[in-house]
Amino acid sequence: MRRRLREAVPSAVLAAVIYVPLLLTRPGRVGADTKTYLYLDPGRMLERAPSMWDPSIGMGTVTHQNIGYLWPIGPYYWLAELVGLPDWLAQRLWLGTILFAAGVGVRFMLKAMGQEGPHVTAATFIYALTPYTLTLGSRLSVILLPFAGLPWLIGLTVLALRRKRWREPAIFALVVATIGSVNATALILAG
Repeated sequence: MRRRLREAVPSAVLAAVIYVPLLLTRPGRVGADTKTYLYLDPGRMLERAPSMWDPSIGMGTVTHQNIGYLWPIGPYYWLAELVGLPDWLAQRLWLGTILFAAGVGVRFMLKAMGQEGPHVTAATFIYALTPYTLTLGSRLSVILLPFAGLPWLIGLTVLALRRKRWREPAIFALVVATIGSVNATALILAG
């Protein structure tokens, strides 16, 4: 029981350190993140995403990366709209969740490698709060998904090699599908 509590405390502190500043930064204002129509009308975006041709723009056009918005960002914004979450809040929670997943992923990876001690917590915070995210977090947050998924992929690879069962490779595949849907180049660089 104590061990679980001791392991939960850094995650709770990490969540507070990530989410609180994001929620206090310009409340009520929507940032120009990713595709505007993704959070302004996510249902319509998801409806059009499976097709490469979009007849509603000009005289029609070939879409760019729309199919990648089918998972996870499209359904996230659609669900946020469905429950009545303001767009600015949905944006902050989206970015916060990416950063939190990155930090917790580093913790998972280091634990999978057998690491224990305060350096695990330090690495968790350093990775989640790296300045690298500042350039993409405000305008292309979806590109941060491979960054957040990289430590999960490494940790799952370590566990798959040790345990030699199907579960870790299956989870690995789900993580790849989640983090690489919008930008294959970023996924390849993370790989």
